[in-house]
Amino acid sequence: MALALFSGVMPRHIRYMREPNSTFEVTTRTLQERFLLRPSRQVNDLILGVIGRALTLYPVLLHLLVVLSDHFHALLTAADMKLISDFMCHVNSNIAREIGKLHGWQQKFWGKRFTDVDILDKEKMIERTRYLLSHGCKEGLVLRPGDWPGVNCVDAVCRGKKLVGTWYDRTKEYEARRAGKLCRPGQFATKYEVHLHPLPILRDLDVAEQRAWYRAMVAEIELETQKEFGRGGRRVLGVKAVLGQDPHRRARKPKKSPRPLCHCSDPEQWKKYRDDYRWFLGLYRDASRRLRRGEKNVKFPAGCFPPALAFCAPGPDPPG
Repeated sequence: MALALFSGVMPRHIRYMREPNSTFEVTTRTLQERFLLRPSRQVNDLILGVIGRALTLYPVLLHLLVVLSDHFHALLTAADMKLISDFMCHVNSNIAREIGKLHGWQQKFWGKRFTDVDILDKEKMIERTRYLLSHGCKEGLVLRPGDWPGVNCVDAVCRGKKLVGTWYDRTKEYEARRAGKLCRPGQFATKYEVHLHPLPILRDLDVAEQRAWYRAMVAEIELETQKEFGRGGRRVLGVKAVLGQDPHRRARKPKKSPRPLCHCSDPEQWKKYRDDYRWFLGLYRDASRRLRRGEKNVKFPAGCFPPALAFCAPGPDPPG
């Protein structure tokens, strides 16, 4: 069965989870990859507050997190795809509102929907962990992962530093102002801690062993960065220059790599995942076609997001 997914003409990826409690890498990019997430004390505080609040509402297990000026990545585990979708909807919508207001940005904030890529094995989980921790270094912005001035989890996973942010309840604030009450700054603010859970591959290690594992990986990243951007070679942009960037600017060379079907190191396991997804997609499309034809009681495959209901065509005008 030839699928539009692999021919490049499918308009959007149909979200899919192969089994409950799978681990995903999720990514969201700003509109035109503008620097709307540029680090600052206030931006970092707002982002962590939104994520901390979301974790109390949607029980996903957040493992790793990094926020660059134009996008952010996270590794998380959830019971089903709806939980991931609800969590990311809360995070993205509230970050867009808070940071957009802060920068006076009145247009669309995010470029597209968030992407979610299933991580199938230990090798790829290690690779994606290293990828997230190397942010800031691999772009030539800072020499050490911990030097990145934006939200990141390096000190949290290596040394146990807490990630804390502020959530502002805008609903209560609006209701109070509407009632004519005088609102003090921070009156409806709440501090939230962003709790990071051990990666599935590290659950059998104690806390000290987990931190040592992360520190060893960060040390390797620092060594590689020093070789590429150290003395006599290319120079990193530096923290001061990062903090001085205009949040309305956009990246000179936006990243346009295609979304992988999944993260998997075993070709046979990748093929099985592809075949399972094709089967799921076939059931989904068949149900969608039947729904568009106006059929009732159409059954979609478990774990999917059915499309909007079929259009109800107007009938003839009633007599009289």
